[in-house]
Amino acid sequence: MENTYGLLIDYEYCTGCQSCEVACKEEHNYPVGKWGIRVHDDGPWEMEPEIFNWNKIPVPTDLCDLCTDRAAVGREPVCVHHCLANVMQYGTIAELAPKLAEKTKQVLFVPQYKPFEAKGEFVPKNKFKEGRHKAAAVEVATNENFSTSSQRSDSRTETGLKD
Repeated sequence: MENTYGLLIDYEYCTGCQSCEVACKEEHNYPVGKWGIRVHDDGPWEMEPEIFNWNKIPVPTDLCDLCTDRAAVGREPVCVHHCLANVMQYGTIAELAPKLAEKTKQVLFVPQYKPFEAKGEFVPKNKFKEGRHKAAAVEVATNENFSTSSQRSDSRTETGLKD
């Protein structure tokens, strides 16, 4: 376990900005619908009157390889590097475990990189059945009494429409 690496995430201060998601998608060129890390919402829900629970928790997916190419040259994973709230730490489990015990609202992830299972062909969830139209046809009727209004009356707002 001493050479096993992971991510320690202090979700008490995660703002949910999703910069980790965006940086990871860009770094690894993942297509729409695929992520190496996702920010999940826990809440909002009312625990007591006027006291709400609402946590943002970044969670590595099966596509997370902890940026092995970056780590090989001494750089931290791109999600850690771009975390705007600075709530993510990268290191060995031996280094991160004692920090986990220091406070609550932290999680320690050891991603299990499973690219063959996770990188399958992307299939949209709303798949249309064969023979069905993918878009509805809409008929638009004209209206001769159409008019517009504007707060400005200068050449930039001229539409050429008659009242």
